[in-house]
Amino acid sequence: MSLYRMDTLMRQARNKGICLGAFECWDSLNVQMIAKASDFCGIPVIFQASPVEYNTMGGPDALADIVNFFVKKYDIDAALHLDHGSELKHVAECAENGFSSVMLDASSKVFEENVRLSAAAAEIAHGNGISLEAELGHVSGGDGGAGESALTVPAEVVEFVRRTHVDCLAVSIGTIHGEYRGDPKLHLDLLAEIASLTDVPLVLHGGSGTPIDQLHAAIRLGIAKINICTDIHKAFLAGIEEAKTDRTPSVPGNYYIPACEMMFRKTVEMIKLFSEIK
Repeated sequence: MSLYRMDTLMRQARNKGICLGAFECWDSLNVQMIAKASDFCGIPVIFQASPVEYNTMGGPDALADIVNFFVKKYDIDAALHLDHGSELKHVAECAENGFSSVMLDASSKVFEENVRLSAAAAEIAHGNGISLEAELGHVSGGDGGAGESALTVPAEVVEFVRRTHVDCLAVSIGTIHGEYRGDPKLHLDLLAEIASLTDVPLVLHGGSGTPIDQLHAAIRLGIAKINICTDIHKAFLAGIEEAKTDRTPSVPGNYYIPACEMMFRKTVEMIKLFSEIK
């Protein structure tokens, strides 16, 4: 199978009343486990990586080659997405190297600058026949978070979408990147208002650690993609800890089996949680 535009898969998911998982990629092992989980569940997935992650793999072209290999091997429907591109050059290099979707994150900047940069990114994306995600409001936390979170302002949504021509909109409704420091509480009333103002597919960053009942409520209100990084990485690291108890690092092919198995199970769990809405 070839890669799809991310917005196409998200609209299909919304039509079915489900949400797609977007899983961070940092090496070929975790790319394979994501693809294997998608095949097991029979649900499309979104592979995504920030510049930091794809550069650890040799660049955007290397990640695209690895993802395409496993997409064809497992015969799955998928998108490959730039997560949190912070500069237009990130958008351009991913668009030119086989990504089917990109994100320009200017959410920490003032509204007019966010509009300007997101519109420029849309020109690059659409010129390459791929979709663009931008963020309105700001989800903080993690290495990619700059400053404090700022909730999305509904009054800005219509103008932002109209002026930028974005295909997917990431909203800030109370999640954070990384691990929560307190009890998560999503502003579902805010999400409902945002969803009533636009028909572009909505994205939720910071899905890891968010209570599933709140995620299901968000999906019912219009969230079509939920980003997951911390949860699958913690599963991978737990597998490494297990391997230390009875496996030797001298045989890497055996040593990494628990990490792969745990990451596969966690990815399956998340895909099912997003597609079996209660």
